[in-house]
Amino acid sequence: MTKKNDLDFLLEPRRQSSIAIFLILLKSFRVILSQAWPIFIALIFNPTKSKDTYFALVIIGITAASAIRSIILYFKFYYYVKDDELIIEKGIFQKTKLNVPFDRIQTINFKENILHQFFNVVSLEIDTAGSKGNELSITALKKDKAIAIREFLLSQKKSIPPILFSAEELEEEIETPEEELLHLSSIDLIKIGVSQNHLKTAAIVFAFMFTSMDYIENITGWKLEDGIDSILGSSSNTLLIGLITIGPAFVIIAFLISLVRTVFRYHELRFIKTSIGFKVISGLFTRNEQSATIQKIQLIRWTTNPIKKIFSLFDISLRQAASTAIARKQSIYIPGCFEEQLSSVRATYFPEESQLSFEQHVIHPLVIYRRVLYFGLIPAGFFLLSKYLENSSDDYFWAISWVAIVLFISWVYQRNFKYFVSDEGIRISTSIIGKTETLLKWFKIQGIEIQQGIYQRRKELCNLVFYTAAGTVKIPYIELKKAKRMKNFILFKIENSEKPWM
Repeated sequence: MTKKNDLDFLLEPRRQSSIAIFLILLKSFRVILSQAWPIFIALIFNPTKSKDTYFALVIIGITAASAIRSIILYFKFYYYVKDDELIIEKGIFQKTKLNVPFDRIQTINFKENILHQFFNVVSLEIDTAGSKGNELSITALKKDKAIAIREFLLSQKKSIPPILFSAEELEEEIETPEEELLHLSSIDLIKIGVSQNHLKTAAIVFAFMFTSMDYIENITGWKLEDGIDSILGSSSNTLLIGLITIGPAFVIIAFLISLVRTVFRYHELRFIKTSIGFKVISGLFTRNEQSATIQKIQLIRWTTNPIKKIFSLFDISLRQAASTAIARKQSIYIPGCFEEQLSSVRATYFPEESQLSFEQHVIHPLVIYRRVLYFGLIPAGFFLLSKYLENSSDDYFWAISWVAIVLFISWVYQRNFKYFVSDEGIRISTSIIGKTETLLKWFKIQGIEIQQGIYQRRKELCNLVFYTAAGTVKIPYIELKKAKRMKNFILFKIENSEKPWM
């Protein structure tokens, strides 16, 4: 337990751990490498070119400047507490002083990459109400000191008088019971990795390879087409043979990448329920500790897909109040949990849900025709027009098939889009291949908008959009009269609610 004398360091300006110099330098190197990696490849494959010597000198100069900058940044960075505020002073040429009142602090998170763990330090990240990003970030602190700072700041946020506390006072106010809801095992991680969105990973890998081809060709003179021809031959069926041969290998690579990323990001994940909200700790090389208070959680969302259903798994996202720039970063995400943990989260966020009566509604079938028009008929029309101009008439089958696929998907979308309305909140369920459900309480809503396109006006339809501090939630294609009744009812509930939205 933190004692009064242990917290005296907060009263005077203090620097970070000296390890911060090294970590700041590595961050600079990562930025340089991410922007100049083609130059490094050129240096490796063509070391004899004279222009590469120039590039090498430039990189050496940038590296030296980064090292000097890291040292100066370390000595110019101070943190301390004064007059109920946490203060950060930093900057070389442009001095910056950040004053954050205790009552503005929303969450305090820890982040540890492999170097943090080796040196037993953590990065302390503090999110404040209305910030555009992590307004305060301390790169490296000894772990015990970071814990002491977090305890102190959370104590002050609970309206405890702004003094340094004794061990007995802190024990009474800070030590609260925690319940571990989930601890992912190695088998759970494999299940989660298997059920990830491998198509998304494949698209990222393909995009990276596609954008890298020009660099590789310029540096080595090697072309992808030449490699394929040398392996498969140069027959007219090369493309088809390539898809049959290379396609499965590409899918396997994407699957392995998804699996490895899952293990790295969610190794030893622990999902913990605290007295004021939830906390998630996870990561192999980079260890993240992220927390969310019940008041700051605006809505919860959970998803599943056919593979996850086999394992009885759900993804849960706890959307916290934050600016658009960091809303996704501040959300707590659990990639695989079971019905027991999902029920606990729902009961904590919306205790009245199980006692309330929810009325089921569906969206209007006309949404099918609009989706088929925009995503099916118009693209197919452009495709057929291009084939007509090329005097080609053997691709009508693909155009018709595309429209039929879009029609089927749109029908499934309309059929499975349901929303359930109660006196205190709403639950929205959507499904095409996977299923996504969103739970939102009325008093968390910041604004409501009725949107109408030209076609919707003619049909007395609209989209109903709910704005929250964690993003928007939309119900498409509902009757205008029903939307107006819902809007008036929700505004009445918001105005008469005494519950704080955050």
